[in-house]
Amino acid sequence: MSQKSLVLVTGVSGYLGSHVVDQLVVAGYRVRGTVRSAKVLNNKKAFAVYGDAVEIIAWDDLVHGTHPEAFKGVDAVIHLAAPLAYREPNAEIAISVSVDGSVNVLKQAEQAGIKNFGYVSSIAAVTTGFTKGEFTPVTDQDWVSINKEEILSNKDVDGFSVYVAEKVLSERAVWEFVDQHPHIELATVNPPFFYGPFAPGHRSPFEGNTFNALSLSSTRMLWGLIQPSGASPMSPFLVDVRDVARALVAALKAPPASKVGRKRILISGNWRQLSDIAELVATKRPELASHIPASQKANLPVKVKQVVDNKRLNEVLGLDVTPWETTILDTIDALVDLEKQWKARRVDITT
Repeated sequence: MSQKSLVLVTGVSGYLGSHVVDQLVVAGYRVRGTVRSAKVLNNKKAFAVYGDAVEIIAWDDLVHGTHPEAFKGVDAVIHLAAPLAYREPNAEIAISVSVDGSVNVLKQAEQAGIKNFGYVSSIAAVTTGFTKGEFTPVTDQDWVSINKEEILSNKDVDGFSVYVAEKVLSERAVWEFVDQHPHIELATVNPPFFYGPFAPGHRSPFEGNTFNALSLSSTRMLWGLIQPSGASPMSPFLVDVRDVARALVAALKAPPASKVGRKRILISGNWRQLSDIAELVATKRPELASHIPASQKANLPVKVKQVVDNKRLNEVLGLDVTPWETTILDTIDALVDLEKQWKARRVDITT
């Protein structure tokens, strides 16, 4: 693909989506981003910082809707839009929206003659052992085993199990479609929780007069570190959001699968003790040290440094991950700046 090519990105209003847009523009691409109708006006204002390089369009129904205009003149698609399990009425709808929406976007791209498709999945499609204290090394060949019928029949199924099912079944469906249409060049990127500063086009945490922790996306787990009330639990597996965006953009120019094999890219930093993160913040940002609770300073009863194999990230895309220290401190600095802006507007951030 040449620079100035047009890339369609679904779900640009999110934390990751805004970073993908930023990286695309920096790399010389033009971007057409999709959001829900209710978000079009605000996102046009937010992404106006990029001038004519970014256009924002509405696409409300990714599952059933057809949108030929969205694909007109497009050279590649990066699909980020995904439902949040807790926002759907039940597990069946959440899974269906995720699977059918992903396949519908891919199918319409293929019908429009677009052969280059990027897709963000999750490390949760590779393993759920990390949440259970199991740290067996994983590679791009690993998948979580999902029994869809068992999940749907369980009236008390938890949100995380639904999320995992969404990720596994959606990614598998996308790969199955590509197996049936081998002329499509697909790259999937599978990250854990990601952190980092906010991109210029991501304005939701900075707007409004009511505090909403969900607007912080995954950074809300670090938000607690700068609050006297104490930190929220966070995963010891992390990666920089800028690295995830960089991988999705780099995949647009990756060698074909016929040369490098299936492009399923795991991307994660080394496993860190929570005490490592707490100590880093306390040492490098001493004014925040008193906010860190003792629970974050204790070591977990395991010692594992690398369990996610990033080999394909380097082999296929020529990339590596940002040092975890940089990611954590850049996130903390962004949150401190955000807190100052909230306080200047007298936003109540105690809830």
